[in-house]
Amino acid sequence: MSIWSDMSTIVGSTLGGDITFKTVQAYRSEAAWFVFGPLTILGAIAFYYRERFAERLEDRLGYSATKITHPIISVLLLLGMLAAFLPPMNDLLNTITLGYLAVLVVFGPILLIMFERTPERTIVIYCYIIMASIIFIGVIQRFVFSVQVPWSTTIPPLLFMIMAWFGATFNIRLRTHLSFSEFRTKFGPKGQLFWLTFDNFLWLVFCIILVTTMSRTTVNTYDNFAIVLGTDDTMRWWFMVTMPVCFILLATRAVENVVEDFANYKSGDPLIKQAVIGGDV
Repeated sequence: MSIWSDMSTIVGSTLGGDITFKTVQAYRSEAAWFVFGPLTILGAIAFYYRERFAERLEDRLGYSATKITHPIISVLLLLGMLAAFLPPMNDLLNTITLGYLAVLVVFGPILLIMFERTPERTIVIYCYIIMASIIFIGVIQRFVFSVQVPWSTTIPPLLFMIMAWFGATFNIRLRTHLSFSEFRTKFGPKGQLFWLTFDNFLWLVFCIILVTTMSRTTVNTYDNFAIVLGTDDTMRWWFMVTMPVCFILLATRAVENVVEDFANYKSGDPLIKQAVIGGDV
């Protein structure tokens, strides 16, 4: 098949939700690079303007949007945890939400973090809390009550994967992930600008590679109906699909860094500053 035909298959089948063997073959072809390369850049630009919207929103509010979003997200995730471990509570909550509990618990937080300036921080925090809670409850169930939900050992590694990559994305924006600051500070402003720009260019290339390859892995997992071990209907691709999104957001952080570096260079401000892991941007 031609590249144009494969590109059309990738876009049409993915948007239509009709993933077939032909679609998987198209994802494995060279056409995937021509689809997901531009998609990574366009997605990074879209996330960049989402970030500017979140900044203007916080300026208008006078405080961080997390003061509003975090309490709601906490309640939604608590309801999800109660439903996961207590079947009677699951039946009650599904009745109250007219069967849309899973949609509310998953897409509610996703929608809310779109109003935050640093969604990666929220994702990392709540992935860690949920992961630690599942392990803690699983240990109590196993050694105190001699029972254990089978997915308590398979869901946490997937959450750890999400937490690790979104954490790396956030620290790229903070310049604490593979920054080599000790080496770069020995250069003058032009040298520092060159190497910082080169770093971010490499991050963009890295993101294009990862978005393309992880999209292939995700669609292959979808086509194989891979289920998370220990569950009956939790699909593995639900977790895998977060990775292309993560690397598109990482590309956004690289773009933000480039914009910030050129602004600092023009104004004469220091290009390389002391950064702290987990600090504020």
